[in-house]
Amino acid sequence: MERKLPIDSIRNGSGSAEIGSSEDGAIMEMLPIGNRLLVIKERSVYEFRLADDIDPQRENPDVPLTSQRLLVNLGTESEMFSRTFLTAKRLFKAGYLPSIIDIPKLLLLTLEIVQEMAVLDKELEDYLNQEKKVSGDYEDRKRKKLDHAVPSIPDVKTRCKTIFQKSDHVLQLQLRLIRNFYPDFSMKSYYDKLIEFIENRHGDQDGFTLFLKQIHPFILLVRNVRNCLDHLRIETKITDFELEKSTNILAPTIEVEYNGSKLERTSLSAFLIQLPINLIEIFENMIAYLCSKNVIRDRILNGQVLLIPEEKRINKNIKFAYWLPIGEGGFYQQI
Repeated sequence: MERKLPIDSIRNGSGSAEIGSSEDGAIMEMLPIGNRLLVIKERSVYEFRLADDIDPQRENPDVPLTSQRLLVNLGTESEMFSRTFLTAKRLFKAGYLPSIIDIPKLLLLTLEIVQEMAVLDKELEDYLNQEKKVSGDYEDRKRKKLDHAVPSIPDVKTRCKTIFQKSDHVLQLQLRLIRNFYPDFSMKSYYDKLIEFIENRHGDQDGFTLFLKQIHPFILLVRNVRNCLDHLRIETKITDFELEKSTNILAPTIEVEYNGSKLERTSLSAFLIQLPINLIEIFENMIAYLCSKNVIRDRILNGQVLLIPEEKRINKNIKFAYWLPIGEGGFYQQI
């Protein structure tokens, strides 16, 4: 009989754990990815691990029986999280995609994208609150008839640099995800070459090709603004509050003319607000196209990636699912 060690009694014993806190809401889903377990709550995601995951040889009795780590303060209640990670969880499924596609890797890449977007949202919220605050301070000073002082955000360019870096990181991570579906797409190529690659693969009038052509100007603009801010180029002009001759105060603006991107001078806040909106829409459509183009065609019941009618959506923010020709109107696999 194999001799049991004291550590075995500890590891084999029963136990329980409370994931996060009540502020995170209820546990809605659990997702195993390799030797990791993601616990998805209403307002957060945690990584949950057992002692044997960390110390499989059972060498250290001091390793906690369970451990948890907060990954992101977003969960099923978040529109962004639903349209990115939960959509990916639904579409990146074994049995629908070829076995050469590394689904755990795709899900972890998506989680990394979500984490970048969460930071982007925080930076954007901080900037918008600051612009609102200094505008309010100016109006308050004006009402009190104090000496005139133009409102100012002295670090506006630094704030924008961080915001565009995060936006570009999201697009770079998305490109890594795309290469998991098309490993022969060059590691040195960017989205302009991806258009050519997909056009050669699927045709110039294919929906995926047309989609890439549609989103490319925005992707190029994000990359160009980031490069200008990183390298102190003058082709991107971010201007703080300005006092005009009319005595009006002009809120911060952005203007770009560089490397094929042109943006007429416009409100900085209005432009920044649109960044995460576009990134989310691009990502959810991108993975729908990737899965649609690579879905296995030799199943007994072949699936298709389709847009779910709004009245049939279990989660109103998840737009895509595999559709199967089962029953009247077919069946949308939404779990």
